[in-house]
Amino acid sequence: MDYKNIDFCHDYDDGKILSDLNDADVILLGPSRVGKTPLSFYMGYFDLKVCNIPLVPEANLTEMLKSLPREKTFGLTRSVESIRKHRLSREENLGISSNYATEERIFDELMYAHDIYKTLRIPVIDLDKMAIEEATVFISKRISK
Repeated sequence: MDYKNIDFCHDYDDGKILSDLNDADVILLGPSRVGKTPLSFYMGYFDLKVCNIPLVPEANLTEMLKSLPREKTFGLTRSVESIRKHRLSREENLGISSNYATEERIFDELMYAHDIYKTLRIPVIDLDKMAIEEATVFISKRISK
């Protein structure tokens, strides 16, 4: 197996690199703990170069996001409860406490993300309702058109 796509997914994970996005086969957007990284790496094993970008209102990436190629950009979502569970676990493991895992903060981030998805007119995948394997098939069909 050639691991160059896994390396790409690693290098472009969590918005670490926001340049040369045209090299990506797929661009995933979503709030923290929605499942961007697991989906990215899973897709990498299927020979796809995936970049994922966290959507945080304070980062104000709206103008940059408008330049993304719509045909390979997808928004990810989950329920407030699902994201909260993952964020609480992360806070516990890190030994911190903040507003990161509050329902209000998560709701605000989801509303921000959905506003961006609507503005960009991109497909939205609910990872509470679709397994990573199913999401990979859905995305692969969309980008191969």
